[in-house]
Amino acid sequence: LEHEDALVSLQQAYVQAGTNIVYAPTFTANRIKLAEYGLEDDIEAINVKLVQLSKRAVGGKALVAGDLTMTGKQLKPMGTLEFEELIDVYKEQIRYLEKAGADLLVIETMMSLQETRAAAIAAATVAVTASAITTAAATTIAGAAATAIATTTAAATTAAADCVSLHKRMETPRALFGRGAFQCDQLVRQAFFEFHSKPSLSL
Repeated sequence: LEHEDALVSLQQAYVQAGTNIVYAPTFTANRIKLAEYGLEDDIEAINVKLVQLSKRAVGGKALVAGDLTMTGKQLKPMGTLEFEELIDVYKEQIRYLEKAGADLLVIETMMSLQETRAAAIAAATVAVTASAITTAAATTIAGAAATAIATTTAAATTAAADCVSLHKRMETPRALFGRGAFQCDQLVRQAFFEFHSKPSLSL
């Protein structure tokens, strides 16, 4: 944020090289991780500004993804973090990413499948219009890649919604390798497999 021109220049270079999606650098910009640097109260300003800079950089020629990742804290019983608390952490960040105009969300570099579940459930709960928004944005990008992006986003959104349904059917959060968690993880894995198996998608 102290070197906006450097960020914009780098992302513009990716667009010029032909990328269809640019990640806003919101990696670790969640409340728990920001608290390690005393920046938790700036979470909204940080996420919104980084997405806005990325949108400015791509100039409508690519989609901008809000980037979600781990918090650095482990869930119970390995750590002290409750599953519902982690969902709320991701919900908060997603609200700011959506507010800033992110076209889609990326969940990456997670430490556990349960953490991935929490992020997917948060995305399905907050960004309920993500599929429609991304589909509309994708129409501004010519070629088969745009169709692949929109289709994959819809599949991922459906998978996340199914995760929510599974979670609601559980009386309490199951253990890491519980049946409900396994089913949800399989849905997420399938969505990612469909994404990477698209031969026409160029990143």
